[in-house]
Amino acid sequence: LTPENFERKHSHDRIGEFIPQCDGNGNFLPQQCSGSTGYCWCVNIITGKEIPNTRTPPGVTPVQCGE
Repeated sequence: LTPENFERKHSHDRIGEFIPQCDGNGNFLPQQCSGSTGYCWCVNIITGKEIPNTRTPPGVTPVQCGE
């Protein structure tokens, strides 16, 4: 399931539910942030899987995520 297909498939889901952001090549952006919770975290740009120990709460400077 590509990021674009994931977004299309889940775009009708509940309000406030997180939808991952991706780039023009279909890869996940290295930093993902939830607009509803304010948390940000780094992900693997291919799998979208969260990288451990990178989640930051609102008001804290997010970790610099590599590409």
